[in-house]
Amino acid sequence: MQSNLLDLITIDRRSRVPFELQIKDRIKAVILDQTIYYKTPLPSPEVLADKLDISIQKVEKAYKQLIDERFIKKNNTGEFRVSYFELTNYFFDRNTAVYDAIKALGLSPSIDCIEKKVVTLSKEKIDSIGFDSSQSNKYFYINRLYLGDNQPIMLLENYLPLYIFNDIENKFVGDEPLDAYIKEHYNIKAQISKRQIMSVNLDKKNAKILKERPNAASIRSTNKVYDHLERLIDFGCSHTISSYYFQTLVKKDDMKRSYPDFFEDN
Repeated sequence: MQSNLLDLITIDRRSRVPFELQIKDRIKAVILDQTIYYKTPLPSPEVLADKLDISIQKVEKAYKQLIDERFIKKNNTGEFRVSYFELTNYFFDRNTAVYDAIKALGLSPSIDCIEKKVVTLSKEKIDSIGFDSSQSNKYFYINRLYLGDNQPIMLLENYLPLYIFNDIENKFVGDEPLDAYIKEHYNIKAQISKRQIMSVNLDKKNAKILKERPNAASIRSTNKVYDHLERLIDFGCSHTISSYYFQTLVKKDDMKRSYPDFFEDN
C-alpha cells in the first residue's frame, strides 16, 4: 500500500496552487473516494518530500492541515494514519448502542457526563415527544459526550421517564453505556427505533463541546426508542460531525465482512 500510495500523491509544477495545498487536496481525494481507508498508514514527510523532490516543510504543512481537518492522525510513534471514517447507508439500517459502535470501529470508547438531572416537562412537551402524559411529568435528563480514542464523536441528550425507570436518577453514574444499563438494572431492552435525521449548523455551545468551529456542518438526529411493550422508553437528540455518524448496531464480525480492509490487525 505504501508504494502504491506514493504513486497516487502527485503535484503539478505548472499550477499556481501551492504544493502543500495540492498534497493536502490529493490525499483528501483518495480518502474520500475510499482508495485508502481508515488506519491506512501514510508515507512519512521525509519519504514523500524525497519522492516529490520538494522541501519536507511543505509536506509537513500539508499533513498538519489534514490533521486539523481530522482526515489523518499522528500516533505516539510518529506515524501518520488515516483517521477519517465515513460510514455508508448500510449502517443506517439498524439501531445502535453508540458505545458498542465506537468499539466496533477499533477505537477506545469513553463517555463524559456533562449534565444529569430530574426535569419537569409540560404536558405540551410530553405530548410532542410522544411520552404518556397521563403518567408523571418527571423525567431523567442526561447530556453526555461520546468519545473514541479521546476524540469527541457524538453529543447525546436523553430523556427517560421516571414512571418506567424508578430511582434511576440516584443510581445512574453517567459514564456507563445507557442501553446496557437499562437492560441490566431494569430488564428492559430496546426493540424499535424511530429516527429523524437532518443537517444543521452547530451552535456555539455544542461546537465548543465537540471541538468544532461554530456553525460547522453537522448531523442532528432525534430518536424515539420503544421496548417490547411498545412503550416509549427513551427520547434522544444527538449532534455529531458527519464523518463519525454511526447509529447502528453492527457486530464487529459483520463489519469485517463488509469492510475487511478497515480491520487489519496492524
